[in-house]
Amino acid sequence: AVRTFRHNAVDLLTDCPSRERAGWLCDSWFSAQAEKLFTGENKAENNLLENIALSGRQPNVPENMVPMCYPADFSEPDLFIPNWAMWYLVELLANKRRTGSDRIAKLSEEKVNGLLSYFEKFENEDGLLENLKGWIFVEWSKANDPAFVEGVNYPSNMLYALALDSVSSLYGRKELSAKAEKIRQKIRDKSFNGEFFEDNAVRKNGRSSLSGHITETCQYYAFFTKTATREAYPELWNKLLLEFGPRRDPAKTYPEVFPSNAFIGDYLRLILLSEAGLSREVFDETIDYFYKMATLTGTLWEHDRIYGSLDHGFASFIAVLLAENYERCRKDAKKKGE
Repeated sequence: AVRTFRHNAVDLLTDCPSRERAGWLCDSWFSAQAEKLFTGENKAENNLLENIALSGRQPNVPENMVPMCYPADFSEPDLFIPNWAMWYLVELLANKRRTGSDRIAKLSEEKVNGLLSYFEKFENEDGLLENLKGWIFVEWSKANDPAFVEGVNYPSNMLYALALDSVSSLYGRKELSAKAEKIRQKIRDKSFNGEFFEDNAVRKNGRSSLSGHITETCQYYAFFTKTATREAYPELWNKLLLEFGPRRDPAKTYPEVFPSNAFIGDYLRLILLSEAGLSREVFDETIDYFYKMATLTGTLWEHDRIYGSLDHGFASFIAVLLAENYERCRKDAKKKGE
């Protein structure tokens, strides 16, 4: 994790030292936490967020949308990721809490207001985002399939609620927190089929209906964004805990639920395990997910197989979870006199 971070934090937080030597959002939410752990500061993250705050109108990016990757130059029209703009809003709050400074938040307020205005145009009669433009990116798995993201994509809406909550906390806009909770309730009402949260709904003859598409990652988004809680959905939580994860054979166990990939479903799972205080599970599953990477290349990868980048900055985040859970175990042992 340290080696992977070093290669991707020379001046700002980047994805990989070869293919993508530029600052990508979403990835930065993860790698910024590793930066704080490793360096005690967030200089590289501040550089990245400051760049975005000061960026002008980008060609091929709609008005009020932020680029998915900056600085960079994409010649294809409408090549942007609306989900990364939502992660950007979530990261701005995390940055303020990590650094104890609101400098970046103040510098970014114009961009934030522009994004709120942009997303409002896609809210349907239920207040849910529908038919988003651009590259709808949930994660590197079936969750990104066009048939899974069309219409009302529920992981995107779960993240939208979290983004609104973040802006509410960042600037004291209580109305956005209330809006976020309404979105969460609509998702609970419409996406949950009694066993799992489905990935999307598609409108036919004016009526929006569930598509029947289900991914493991959609379930993790639900819990990560507080759309679902362990208390409100105990059966789903226990099912995820005991029957999903790195040891599941999707051909035999819930074959209708498509498995997660490293970016970002596996990480969301580990975050949820950590939040639940399940340190042993975090340690065991970290070995299941990442030991092969560490032994083969000495770095951590973009995917859970040898494909794409084999030295991806966001992956250094695993050190944060390991350190966090080691410290928890150490304190617990001390209390018990062990």
